[in-house]
Amino acid sequence: MGTHLVRLLKTGAADISVLASTTGESVEPTTAVRFYQVDIRKPDDVRSVVREVRPAEMYHLAGVSAVDLSWRSPSLTFDVNVVGAYNLFEAAMDLSTPPRILNVSTSQVYAPSTSALTETSFVRPDNPYAASKAMAELLSVQYRKAEVGGIITARSFNHSGPGQQTDFVLPSVAKQFAEIEAGVMPPRLAVGNIEVERDFADVRDVVRAYCALIEKGRTGEVYNVCSGSAVRLSDVICKFEEICETKVTVEADPLRLRPNEVPRIVGDYTKIMKQTGWSPQVSLDKMLRDLLGYWRGTPVSKGSH
Repeated sequence: MGTHLVRLLKTGAADISVLASTTGESVEPTTAVRFYQVDIRKPDDVRSVVREVRPAEMYHLAGVSAVDLSWRSPSLTFDVNVVGAYNLFEAAMDLSTPPRILNVSTSQVYAPSTSALTETSFVRPDNPYAASKAMAELLSVQYRKAEVGGIITARSFNHSGPGQQTDFVLPSVAKQFAEIEAGVMPPRLAVGNIEVERDFADVRDVVRAYCALIEKGRTGEVYNVCSGSAVRLSDVICKFEEICETKVTVEADPLRLRPNEVPRIVGDYTKIMKQTGWSPQVSLDKMLRDLLGYWRGTPVSKGSH
């Protein structure tokens, strides 16, 4: 996500500073982009860099985003996603001219529903990751009376695209197909529950949405960022089979199965469309082809998927 966002921002000749826990090797080096290696959990370090940069706009993407990891390490998840968010918001809003801040949350804060989820749908997180993101959303309450700057929240639904790693379902499937094509793996696909339906947006559409919200979103408000339609994972596998012209045997992997998994999640993006004019442009087929192309170009191995 960060790589795609930086690439988009660079087209507007913006002066960009990236705060990350790594050194930023994934982004093309340029004089327009400065990197700061910062642990978001350390308030003094965050405040020091924010005061140096003094941003006019801030995109808060950092966080523990894998649900499985959040169950294994709930303390780390809350430290990064809640305390880290507070450190960043406090440092930014303490500037003499506070920036507009985009806080990236998740659709997982919502309670299960068979209907399309809107921003007024009931909130009931059911895992540590979702709970931490719901808490981070509530941090904005203390800045709502600020005359300058403020926090806009994007509740992002599932998204994917080239560059996403295999902690998530679509790149996991794409990497396995790339390895099957390369002859590294037999035509067997290890998956979790493929009968669930999910709303997948393309990462390139999502970063456009984030930029639109920074420009036109209302501070203190929440906006869904989604495709507006749901697709069954078994149908996604069929699409990969068509693209690769390869039939596979699907095998359920117990390690990929989640208890009480919500059968269907789909969002409604009416609010962001009305407020900013944004709507998704990249089709599911293009996203899957580009994701597969990314993994076809990555050295294959018999490692984890």
